[in-house]
Amino acid sequence: MLRDIKNTVKQSAVYGLSRISTKLIAFILLPLLTLNFSVSEYGVYVLTESLWQILWAVFLFGFESGVVRWYLEISDEIKRKRFLFSVAAFLIVFNSILLILIYMFSGSISVLVYENTGLSRFVVYAALIAAVESFSFIIFLLLRIEEKAKMYSILAVLSTLVSLVLQIYFLQYSTIKLEGVFLAKIEAPLLIILVLLPYFISHIKIGFERSLLTDLLKYSFPVMIASLVITLLNQSDRYILGYINGLKDVGIYGLAYNISGLINFLVVSPFSLAFTVISWKKLKDENAKRFFTKTITYLFLAVIYISLIIALFTPHLIKIFAMKTDYWTASKYVPWIILAMPFYGIHFVGVFSFYVTKKTKYVLFSYLIALAVNVICNFVFIPIFGIYGASFVNLGSFIFLCIAIYIFSKKNYFFEYEWYKIFLMILVYAALAAPFFYFDFTSRILELALKSIAVLVYPLILYVFRFYEPVEIKAFKGFINKYLFRIKV
Repeated sequence: MLRDIKNTVKQSAVYGLSRISTKLIAFILLPLLTLNFSVSEYGVYVLTESLWQILWAVFLFGFESGVVRWYLEISDEIKRKRFLFSVAAFLIVFNSILLILIYMFSGSISVLVYENTGLSRFVVYAALIAAVESFSFIIFLLLRIEEKAKMYSILAVLSTLVSLVLQIYFLQYSTIKLEGVFLAKIEAPLLIILVLLPYFISHIKIGFERSLLTDLLKYSFPVMIASLVITLLNQSDRYILGYINGLKDVGIYGLAYNISGLINFLVVSPFSLAFTVISWKKLKDENAKRFFTKTITYLFLAVIYISLIIALFTPHLIKIFAMKTDYWTASKYVPWIILAMPFYGIHFVGVFSFYVTKKTKYVLFSYLIALAVNVICNFVFIPIFGIYGASFVNLGSFIFLCIAIYIFSKKNYFFEYEWYKIFLMILVYAALAAPFFYFDFTSRILELALKSIAVLVYPLILYVFRFYEPVEIKAFKGFINKYLFRIKV
């Protein structure tokens, strides 16, 4: 079982190169973004980023899990190629229709998103990014299915580098700085699509597999709705915050969320990419359910531990990356926003229960419950507590999401969660992080030293409370002896 976990980690690490590079570019650009944009303009940037992610959930039509499943189940090579052609043809037609509709109603959408009719062009940019990203995603998905992880990462990193160069050009040498950032996000993936097109064409054959496509659409439609809802769960607080408090608070909250989102690109997103394929291959194994249980625990531990590091040191690092002091207050919201990330991560394992039984409606039900909690509580708590209200509502929503998934999974492919260990990790995180945000330190050296100690003692405190199983301790000691002390085991 530990070997399976190691394989998941290995695949996640390789896929993670692309995700890490994307987030690193965001951090590299952060000084330029904060230097060139006011906090309110950064608010527009945040809302446009949110919009294209919401649209992307629709443009992709929930195909990720379904395409992998159908492709792996098809044994006939010609049928596989016709199936991929059918998927690509559907996406092209579907996305073209959506682009036309969004262009026609961009003014009305601009009022809803920005409360300003003069920003309709950003609605169009968001739609174009979503369309390009959805098609490139399907091509990259084929690389993942064939486990060409290195090729995947090289091309994904190349795309982010092209995007970086273009964004720097627009920010430094053009008069359309804010627009240029989004134009770069359209042009970079387009280039990669052109590079990968011969590879993709070699895997398709003209012809429609109508029955397979129909089954895929029936399976994917509720997944698409669920993806839209989970994206709204991730993004709706920005729009509610903007509606109640204005673009300046959106800019601050957006920056804090983007910093917290580093953990998504470091761990969660790479993991979800690897898990999509590995989970189906692991399903028929005898120890499958224990694999899923331990995956939840290990993933939660990895995410919350890195979250603790980011939360503690953000107040110091933000002064380097944010060029204007107006942005520095974002650091005090990071510890509580980032605490939602472990729950966001493990929900990817939880919803697999519904994919196995093809009861994807439960994915939608779980997301709708969490979204309802999010929207209602944001309207209640943001007027009272402002950005703090949005931060804690975000955390509560993802806890509700995981609880709903767990309850619904009992009627599907059920595997246990180690709840004691999950809540122990949260309590230790809160106990170590909270003092640094409620007490002032006169000595920065002392503060940094204590924060470093807090990071080091986190896993030791878990050990004291019997978090680790004997087999895990043995495996860890073996790793230390083999790779640090070079002792043969």
